[in-house]
Amino acid sequence: MPKLNFPGVPVYMNGQNYYVPSLSMRQFRENEAALKSLPEHGEGESEIDYAVRVQDALLPVVLIAMQRNYPEVTRDELLDWLDNFTLVHAWRAAQSASGMTPVNEGE
Repeated sequence: MPKLNFPGVPVYMNGQNYYVPSLSMRQFRENEAALKSLPEHGEGESEIDYAVRVQDALLPVVLIAMQRNYPEVTRDELLDWLDNFTLVHAWRAAQSASGMTPVNEGE
């Protein structure tokens, strides 16, 4: 595993821990709308449709945070590696709202 550029919260996916750092200040500002609130559940919308819309809102933000330490990681890889549980952990880590303590690999 390469040396990390930024401390992050370990999120287990694809058979190993990936250390998801917080967004940079620039990333935070550029993604302000996505960070302010999750999509609201539409009237008559199925739970599955709503879950997919939430995933679509969260995934790009998680991806740019992860790419701070793992620039080679792609959106398609995250779609394969994440599930709803790990997506939420990675989302919280990216916005520094997880309550988890960021660490460097090996700590």
